Amino acid sequence: MSWEILETNLKGVAVDVYSDEWIEEDIVNKTPVIVYKIAKRKGGFTLYMKAPSEDLEWYFSRGLTEIKLGQSRNGRFLHIEHEDGIYWVDMQVNKEVYEFLKEFIEEQNQT
Repeated sequence: MSWEILETNLKGVAVDVYSDEWIEEDIVNKTPVIVYKIAKRKGGFTLYMKAPSEDLEWYFSRGLTEIKLGQSRNGRFLHIEHEDGIYWVDMQVNKEVYEFLKEFIEEQNQT
């Protein structure tokens, strides 16, 4: 299976939610990240991110990912969320990244 790779250097925030059935509140971990690479293949894509304490590699599957374009006072961003809401990334977007992930963004907007 062949992968297409896009090298980037975009700021974002990664959120990983851990819930425990013994407590009532979710613990939310927000981490500033730099998305340095995006790899895609037919069934999904992977974001490679540098966080302050570790490198992260998060996989998103076609059909199991919510992806939306948003606007903040800092500019446009992509919100990429795993379907079950356990983890998501809000990252800067530019034309190159939008074009690279266009098939996933458009597929999401058709449903």
